[in-house]
Amino acid sequence: MRILFLLLVLGLQIVVAQDHLNLDKLAAFEQFLKKEITDGQIAGAEALVYHRNKIAWRTSLGYNDLSTQTPLTKNSIYFLQSMTKPIMSVAIMQLVEQGRIRLDENASTYLPSLKNLEVINDLSTGINGPTSKKEKSITIQHLLTHTSGLSHGLEENVFDKELFKLMYNDLFDPAIYEKLEDRLAVLLQVPLIGQPGKQWYYSAATDVLALIVQKVSGQPINTYLKEHIFTPLGMNETGYNLIEERTKRVMKVHLKNEEGELITSPVQAPSQGNTVYGGTYGLFSSMNDYLQFCKMILNEGELNGKQVMQPATVALMQENHVGKLLGPSRGFGLGFGVLVDTEKDPSPASNGQIYWGGFFKTHFFIDPAEDLIAIFMTQKLPNTNEYVIALNRHVYDALEK
Repeated sequence: MRILFLLLVLGLQIVVAQDHLNLDKLAAFEQFLKKEITDGQIAGAEALVYHRNKIAWRTSLGYNDLSTQTPLTKNSIYFLQSMTKPIMSVAIMQLVEQGRIRLDENASTYLPSLKNLEVINDLSTGINGPTSKKEKSITIQHLLTHTSGLSHGLEENVFDKELFKLMYNDLFDPAIYEKLEDRLAVLLQVPLIGQPGKQWYYSAATDVLALIVQKVSGQPINTYLKEHIFTPLGMNETGYNLIEERTKRVMKVHLKNEEGELITSPVQAPSQGNTVYGGTYGLFSSMNDYLQFCKMILNEGELNGKQVMQPATVALMQENHVGKLLGPSRGFGLGFGVLVDTEKDPSPASNGQIYWGGFFKTHFFIDPAEDLIAIFMTQKLPNTNEYVIALNRHVYDALEK
């Protein structure tokens, strides 16, 4: 079932006074979230604004689990879904800056099954329709920018629906795949949706990148991330599996039943016993931990004396590498969405804002021009953008110009 994948009332508020940020306007965001909780749209939420080297505002509201009425507390733990992707992109870029791989290198060097993939002629014919030869090889940069022609199986066309059923029908059953290679073997049974470099198409390419990290580093994916990203940044609560005492802090995924009532989902991602260390999704993390990751990016690759990446590498990741494939105002860097032209976009953000989110309605953005980070966490299906829009609108409205 697709639901298996597509799987904050009083709260705690901590406010730190911050120059140039109107906390009254952030209080309006909190009131919006409270109403969403009261109206049964979400069970709870945690949000944070980091501005000019300080946590300027933070709140946690509502419930961790509606079924037990457990409150959602500050620094709960969340299944990140696709907010795993930027972390894996950093891992790949560490290897790039070390000269161990190149952005223009053929990815089939590391995963030979990519070499013989063909391209579907018509998505409406499904995964078994007629195909054509690739015009060029898939590169590391194609994988980082979602321009490889791989899919994620999330669109509404026939091809994606069939791919989703093939790959994810029992996603959270620990027995379905023993390791990431098994999941990718299923993905690579089907053609590409388009020619490499010709389109931006949200994809599972970051799983391929995870295997490349493993092959080049000689370390298991989880070990590499812990040694080279999590431990240097102090992200001690981030990983594919959680120790028992932390499992109680994981917010449950919620959805609406057939009567339109918000309930705790009967299916939850297991937080222990996982052996598939994915790049597309799979990590659990807390608000404090993910803030550390964002601070490192904002601070040009360094945090608390630990240089995780060089400034030039971080700058390269934040550039738009896909031209106009996403339209006139937005592009994509090496692992993040990028706002490139505010005059052509309704967002109040600055040019150069980078961002991404996860399918359970988690989201973050980093705005170097404003020395600003905002993170929003909840766990709700299906994925829609109303909280992304509200977060941006309220945070930028609160900035004192």
